[in-house]
Amino acid sequence: MPWLSNWKYPLPEEDLISWTFDHCDYDRDKPVRNSSLRNIAKISFNHLLTSSQIYIDLDTPTRTLSWTQSRQLVRKLCAGFHAAGLRQGDCVSIASFNDIMYCIAFLGIVGSGGVFSGSNPAYTPYEIAHHVKTAKVKFVLVEPELLETVLEGTKGVVDRKNIFIFNVRGQPCPEGFRSWEWLLQQGESDWVRFTGEEKCRSTAVARLTTSGTTGPPKMAVQSHYNATSWYTMTSEISVPEWEIRNLFPLPLFHVATVPAVHCGPLRRGHVAYIMRRFELEPFLAAAEKYRITVLGFVPPLVIAIINSPLRHKYSLKSVRRAGCGAAPLDRESGERLKALCADDCTFTQVLGSTETTGVFTCFYYPDEDDTGSVGNTILPNSDVKLIDDDGNDITEFNVEGEMCVRGPTIVPEYFENPKANAESWDAEGYFKTGDVVYCDRETKKWYITDRKKELIKVRGFQVAPPELEGVLLYHPDIVDVAVIGLPAPPNSDAERPRAYVVRRPGSSISEDQVKALITDKLASYKKLTGGVLFVDEIPKSASGKILKRVLRDEAAKEAVAGVGIMRASKL
Repeated sequence: MPWLSNWKYPLPEEDLISWTFDHCDYDRDKPVRNSSLRNIAKISFNHLLTSSQIYIDLDTPTRTLSWTQSRQLVRKLCAGFHAAGLRQGDCVSIASFNDIMYCIAFLGIVGSGGVFSGSNPAYTPYEIAHHVKTAKVKFVLVEPELLETVLEGTKGVVDRKNIFIFNVRGQPCPEGFRSWEWLLQQGESDWVRFTGEEKCRSTAVARLTTSGTTGPPKMAVQSHYNATSWYTMTSEISVPEWEIRNLFPLPLFHVATVPAVHCGPLRRGHVAYIMRRFELEPFLAAAEKYRITVLGFVPPLVIAIINSPLRHKYSLKSVRRAGCGAAPLDRESGERLKALCADDCTFTQVLGSTETTGVFTCFYYPDEDDTGSVGNTILPNSDVKLIDDDGNDITEFNVEGEMCVRGPTIVPEYFENPKANAESWDAEGYFKTGDVVYCDRETKKWYITDRKKELIKVRGFQVAPPELEGVLLYHPDIVDVAVIGLPAPPNSDAERPRAYVVRRPGSSISEDQVKALITDKLASYKKLTGGVLFVDEIPKSASGKILKRVLRDEAAKEAVAGVGIMRASKL
C-alpha cells in the first residue's frame, strides 16, 4: 500500500541562485553592530557595510557577510570562473574546512554554470583521487593546509592551472598557484538564469559523495529542482514567529548543508554562525553568547552535552527548536537535552539521506515527539511505499519494510553509474533507501527499526565496505575479505568497521598490519575499530555473493555471549 501524498504544495521553477537572491522578504539594509570584510578584491564596501549580517565567522566574529556583499561576490565569481575557462556543467571541488566564504564559493560555482562537489578535508590522497575521478572534477579550490594532499590525489587528472588556493583567512598563496582572489578580480557578471520545471530538474547543482545502499562511494546528482523544492518544503512551511539564529558546525560539503546553509540564510535573512571545525566548548559557548534559537544534533553530540560538566557552565536556554538525526536517540537522552533548552523548546528526530536531499520525514513546527519517531509526515508532493525482502508491497500499518520514496527532492541519478541506478530505483521511480521502517496505525508516525544498507555509518559519515575491501585485497597476502559494521554502542552513531580476512597460505600478516593498510590509505573515521578476524573462508552463496548477513548474525551472537573473538571454525 503506497502512502501517496495528497498534500500538493507549490514549488519553485527557477535556478537556485535566482531563488536565493531574488525573492527576499526581509530588510536587507538594517544597520549592523560590527561588520568587516578584508578587501580581497579591491572592492569599496562603504555602502555595503551598512547592510545586515547573514554569515558570521564564529572564530572571528568581525568577519561577516551581508546579503549585498554575498550577491556582489557571487557575481564576481561568475565572471572569474568564466575567465578561468569553466564551461556549463564543469565540476568544481572545494577542499577546505568550514568558512563563511565557502558558501559564497558554492554559489559562485553554481551561478557560473558549474557543478559543486565538496571533498572531506580528512581525505587522504587515495580518497581524493577517487573523488575527482568519480565526480569528473575540472577545477579545485583548496585551502593551503590541504594543498599537498590534493596535489597528490589530483595528479594527472586536474590541470594544475585549474587549482586555486582558497586562502580565505589571509594565508600566503604558495608560489606557482593563483589565489582564489584572482577569480574575484575578473570583473562582474550575472549568474546563469533559467526557469521551468524540466530545466531545473535536468540541471545539476552538485555531485555529492554517497555510498547509497551498497557498493563503493558514488556521486548523487542534486538538481536545482531538488534543492529549491527541499528547502521550500522543509523550511518555508509552518515557520516559527520568533527570530531564527543558527549555529552550523556541520561540514559544508555535506548534504545537510546543501542548500540549507549555502542558500537558506540568504533567502530568509537568518543569521548563520559558521564554525570552522566542531569543538564542544566553543559550540556551547557560542550558543549561549549569540542566543542561538535553532540547533541540529547527532546522538553522540547529545550524549556529550548531557554528560558534560560544561552543561552547567553554558546555557542553552535560548534554543527553541532542536532536532536530531543520523541515528536513533533514546527517549531519556532526548528529554535531558530538551530540559537544557528553552521552556517552550520542541524536540524532534528526522530521517533523510543524500539521495533525498536531506530530511524526508519530519515533524513540522510546532509539533514535537518523545516516542523516538522520525516524523508524522512525509514531505508534500512525495510518495512512500514499503517492500519486503522479495520486493513485494507491504499493505498494512505496523508492518516493517524497506522504505522506498519518490518526489521532487529525490535525486535523479548517481553520476555516470547505470549499474547503481538500476539497482537503486525501481520501474515506478521509487528510490530504495535501505531503511527498514513502519508506520503506526494509530498515530501515523514513522519509526525506523533497521537498515538493509550495506554501508557503515560512523559519526554521521558513510563508510562503504567495498572501498575498504578493495584496499585490503590489493595486498598480496590477502586472498579474500569481507567488511561489516558492528553495531554502534547505545546513543552513538559510530558503528565499528570489522574485517574478516583470509590470508594467503603461509602468510603471517598480522591484525595490526591489516589495520595499517586502511589507516595509511583512508580517512581516520574508516579505521577498523571493530577489529580484524582471520578466517579460513568467507561465507558465500552459490552464486558467489558474500553472505554478510551470516557475519552480522555471528557478530550479534558474539556480542550477546560477551565473546571478544569469534573463532574461525564457526564460519
